[in-house]
Amino acid sequence: MPRVRADDYDTKYQAILDSAAALFAKVGYPSAKLQDVAKLCGATKSMLYHYFPTKDDLLQALLREHLERLLAEVEAAFASANSPKQRFYGFVEVFVTKSARSRQRHVSAMNDVKFLPSAKQTQIIDLERKVTSTITELLRELNPGLPDEVYAPYAMLLVGMLNWTDLWYKPSGKIKPGELCDRISRLYLRGFLAEKPEQSRSPGRRPRARPVAGEAR
Repeated sequence: MPRVRADDYDTKYQAILDSAAALFAKVGYPSAKLQDVAKLCGATKSMLYHYFPTKDDLLQALLREHLERLLAEVEAAFASANSPKQRFYGFVEVFVTKSARSRQRHVSAMNDVKFLPSAKQTQIIDLERKVTSTITELLRELNPGLPDEVYAPYAMLLVGMLNWTDLWYKPSGKIKPGELCDRISRLYLRGFLAEKPEQSRSPGRRPRARPVAGEAR
């Protein structure tokens, strides 16, 4: 007979993920222990193992949930926009105005994917690439006619800039989120939209695209 889920299963599941994200962001994934996560969320170690048999399972679930939520928020922002430029501003806003909980998850996504075994990385890398391909196609709409091979590097330049805001930007500071979104969008678009096909075909080695939130693969 299948085991019946407790009514508070989802609540406890989210509490574990929140505690893990906070701990990983603070001490780093290699130094964090499952018993520390259990202590943070007021759970027993045996109860934590019921949800996540290993620390790798916990990290994989944390990153998967974060990236799926990010993609859903990008999709919602695109649905409410009337032009490619508005969708671009929506994409930037999703990254910059993440909640404190999402910011902790994003720091973990940037730093900790490399610690997962290869088999557990696959799903996360696929989600990262989906985020990257989304902005790549939007850039193609914004400035069509550039050499095909330059759109992915331009997308990674944008994603890299947005990723790192989580490590230095304080929403409570003098520059509020809306202003930062506007400044990032204007700075990037003024350069990208000024690019012409002849300017983009320069000699040299083609840069290799990197995933949305972490290390080179």
